[in-house]
Amino acid sequence: MKKEIIDISSFSESVDLECKAAQGRDKKGEVPSSVWETYSAMANTNGGEIYLGIEETFPGVFTSLGIKDIDRVRKSLWDNLHDRSKVNKNILTEKDISVVEVDKKDVIRVTVPRASRHDRPVHLGTNPFGNTYLRRHEGDYKADDESVRR
Repeated sequence: MKKEIIDISSFSESVDLECKAAQGRDKKGEVPSSVWETYSAMANTNGGEIYLGIEETFPGVFTSLGIKDIDRVRKSLWDNLHDRSKVNKNILTEKDISVVEVDKKDVIRVTVPRASRHDRPVHLGTNPFGNTYLRRHEGDYKADDESVRR
């Protein structure tokens, strides 16, 4: 199957787009811990896309670093999505995690849908209070207790 080719020249981090270098210590790729806050925030807001293997070098300037060990990073994503001590709910399906080509390098695109009313709030760990995030502009922010209750 041919990989989709993405042009990052018009990328801009926003409410529905986040890029993470995701290189790890060995520079072969690793799921950064901050990805789970973004996952929670996008799931609780309007969804969005997270790209692993792309770095914002300057505001509005993105560089494709690629992910060398795609299989390891994909497995780590799935393992963590099914670990209730990491996140309370996996709302992703196989089609939501894909490998795309950016500047001739393979990166991982995670398409996070908006969680259904039944699945919200999507939060980190087992306690939603203090561990639920919302996406505002280009940032992930902790939801206050009243927002979590609603």
